Amino acid sequence: MDYYPIPKDKTPLYINEPWLIDESILENLPRTSEPESQEDNIRVYIPLDINKRAILRRLKMTIVHYGEVNEKNESDFQMDVETLISQVEIYDQVWFVRHMPTEGVHSREAIELVKEVISLLEQIPDGCAETFPFAMIDSLINEYIKV
Repeated sequence: MDYYPIPKDKTPLYINEPWLIDESILENLPRTSEPESQEDNIRVYIPLDINKRAILRRLKMTIVHYGEVNEKNESDFQMDVETLISQVEIYDQVWFVRHMPTEGVHSREAIELVKEVISLLEQIPDGCAETFPFAMIDSLINEYIKV
């Protein structure tokens, strides 16, 4: 085991959001940060790198996995991308605190990342999807770009 994760000050950032890694929590259990109450449960913390390159890589992989968005895969596609958007929000919060900008509510780093996310979402082939990724693109623009 590694005693010290990668951060320079040897203090990890703990984010108690297990659904970021275990999507089955969303489907079968109430969404909670508490460990499962099973007698045989072992809570494991798995490192997750949250940086611009990693988030974009995961988004590209998700897009390749699903291909075009259509009625059959729209819901699953959206849920997978929403997980990545949660990672963008964490990225934003950390960078915002690091720089404490005097203007705006989002970090400069997150705004640039969101612009690239939007660009990738706009390139997803549309196979007659109803709302995804269109509503998500609009939401990201309103939250990060038009503020």
